[in-house]
This record gives sequence, structure tokens and C-alpha cells, in this order.
Amino acid sequence: MNRVSQRVCLWLAPLALLTAPPALAAEAASGPSTPSPVPATWMAQESIVETVLFFETESMAVRIYRSGANLFMNLYNKTTDVVEAQGIPAQLAPSTRDQTVYKADQGEAERIARINVMGETELEIMAPNGTVVLKESGFNAVVGVPAGSIDFRGNNFAPGTPALVLSAEAARLRSAPRLGSAIIGAAPRRAVVEVIDRVGNSEDGFIWYQVTYQGTTGWVRGDLLQPT
Repeated sequence: MNRVSQRVCLWLAPLALLTAPPALAAEAASGPSTPSPVPATWMAQESIVETVLFFETESMAVRIYRSGANLFMNLYNKTTDVVEAQGIPAQLAPSTRDQTVYKADQGEAERIARINVMGETELEIMAPNGTVVLKESGFNAVVGVPAGSIDFRGNNFAPGTPALVLSAEAARLRSAPRLGSAIIGAAPRRAVVEVIDRVGNSEDGFIWYQVTYQGTTGWVRGDLLQPT
């Protein structure tokens, strides 16, 4: 492993701790406890720091992560061995339906990370006057699910990506990300829904997506959706 690879690995190593399930973190701090009756959800929780997207370009390593409801960006310059940006607030930007775009503006530069439905990535850095400082295609893209003992069922893609309903008839919109929760609406087969959030439920084993369809917001199983 070369020096740059070692640096990138060290930069990502804390993820293993940051993305540990809350139940495991609590047990490590205070010993075994009585299991909660509420199903554990791992992804996109307030107590979870989750890598939403990671990829490399020729000169950079790019990480978009969520802490609670907020998105942040890190940039590591592989050429100079310097972390150029750390914890810069980011946001999902309006985009065409075939890609997800994250923007982080620190004043001296606007940083834009893109990933499309083919898994192709790109990093663009723009100066305040609109001059493109850097524009590079990416590789080794990872849209992350926190490591754990459960392989969640369902398609896995980043929130902010419109999705197509694959259900045989209609996908039920539920009040909570678990089987048996109240049905508050439905989206018909082939309808396009806007994906807001994503969790993994360790009780039923499914990835769940919080979606909006015709003014109704609810949760849909991941096996019933496909990113457009």
C-alpha cells in the first residue's frame, strides 16, 4: 500500500466507529441493557454519522456524509497530502433526474460532487467569479450503508434521488419505516416519487425510503423502488 492510499485509509478509518449502531455504542459505554421494543434503524438517524457518497478523482478523495439531518463535505488532496476541506456544510442541489448533486460553498470556492444512476462521479471546484478551478471524473465510488451484522434487503441508493415505483400494483406509503405501521397513502406502479431519507430496519431487514408523492410523505420498502 503506497503512502497516499495509507493516508486515505486513515482519513476514512473513524467511519467504522462513527457508523456503529447506537445499540452497540450504548452497550460499550454502560454494559448490556434490556432491548428496546422499538425496532433499531441504522441509516440516516440523528445519532448516526453516515457516509452518503465517497469517491476518488485523479487528485482528490471526496466524502459526503450526513450527521443528523445535515450534510457535510470533506476533500483530501492526494497530491499535496492535505485535507483541503473538512466538515463544510453541503446540500442537495436541484438536478436532472439521472444524477444526484451535492454542493458545498465555503466562500472562497464552490465544490460540487455529482453521481449519476450509472455510478459515474465527478468533482467540480469553482472560484467565486465562476472560473472552473478543477473538474475531474471520479472512480471507486461508494454509496454507503453503515457496516453491520445485517444485510438489508432492497435497492440501495442515496436520498435526493427520484425513484420509480416497481410494485405490482401500488406501493404503500407508511407512517413509519417498518412493516405493520399505518398506511397513509399509495403511489401507483411506474410513478416517480421524490426520495427524502433512508433507513435500515434491523427488525424486518428492509431498507426503507421516506418519499413524497402528490403531497403525501411516507415510508416505502426499498425493494419496491428503483432510482431513475
